[in-house]
Amino acid sequence: MSAAGRLRDTRSIIVVSGVLVVVVLALPQVLDAFWTRRITLWIPLALAALGLNLLTGYNGQISVGHGALYGVGAYSTALILNEWKWPQLAAIAASAVICFVAGVAVGLPALRIKGLYLALVTLAVATLFPQVLEQFSGTTGGSAGLAITNQEMNRRGVLADRAIRVEAPTWTGLADDQWAYYVFLAVAALCFLVVRNLVRSRVGRSMIAIRDNEVAAEVSGVNVAIVKVLTFGVSAALAGVGGAIFAILQARVSSGSFTLVASLYFLVAVVVGGSASIAGPAIGAVAIGLFQDVVTPALPESVTPWDLNAKAATPLILGTMLILLMLAAPGGIVGSARQLRARLAVRAQRPADGPIPTPTTGGTP
Repeated sequence: MSAAGRLRDTRSIIVVSGVLVVVVLALPQVLDAFWTRRITLWIPLALAALGLNLLTGYNGQISVGHGALYGVGAYSTALILNEWKWPQLAAIAASAVICFVAGVAVGLPALRIKGLYLALVTLAVATLFPQVLEQFSGTTGGSAGLAITNQEMNRRGVLADRAIRVEAPTWTGLADDQWAYYVFLAVAALCFLVVRNLVRSRVGRSMIAIRDNEVAAEVSGVNVAIVKVLTFGVSAALAGVGGAIFAILQARVSSGSFTLVASLYFLVAVVVGGSASIAGPAIGAVAIGLFQDVVTPALPESVTPWDLNAKAATPLILGTMLILLMLAAPGGIVGSARQLRARLAVRAQRPADGPIPTPTTGGTP
């Protein structure tokens, strides 16, 4: 591509990025409290998908168990806030550290297995996690759930449990839902920035080398074991941050929120948005959020010959759309955008069509 073409692409990226930033920052100002809260709940999904994308898209390790790591982050935050009364951001950071350790613990045995076998092991982790929560229901609350509360004196002078939520400082002039949106958006932006820098570093190049050819990477001097375990840990930490934000927003955690379905939603977000890309998980999370919060409520009560209601038909419709997307655009939304951009660049470099000159010999055509 010529210098002019690269400059034009850079300007286009800057303009599009600027417009997106303005739109994202303006959403809480134009939406009501309900929709601001619904959009804020897309942030944990994007962070968990970002962690899975780092592991699967960049390092080539297939995981179907990130719903369990997401749950570890949520329960860690709930217990820290209930028992130790830490600030919410400190609880999120502590949950990230706990999930990093849990990811390393899962990543060490994963060094000896790969491919389908690794997917089956992580699938077992995701399946067993809700059962473990049920076994320790005295601490986790089991299926009834664990409320994130703090005892405060009510108007009648009696100690009562009050849900711990994000409260906006008075000097901001923002509502609580708007403040929560901006705070967690800043946390998500920081996580995406860290992953972007990690992928562009030497460690990130090692991840991609292992994904493409593990033997060649090892021969080239890459410490495959350390890179794999480190990637698993960082991926789990990102999922833990997402789970921590989810717990704070809901002010309650229960085993039913961290089943295998959660892991599948993370995987769908990566596939729809586009694997091995930084923006892919965020785009996939927005696509799933729009489908769940906008498309699904608009479905009629009977959408199939079997009289399935809209809520029950959601996984079926989402699965069908995923299959169609993989057939039409295997690279997801980001991959399709890259292909379109490459085609436009090639077309712009072609010479204008015109008559082909006829060679002459001795002045005679």
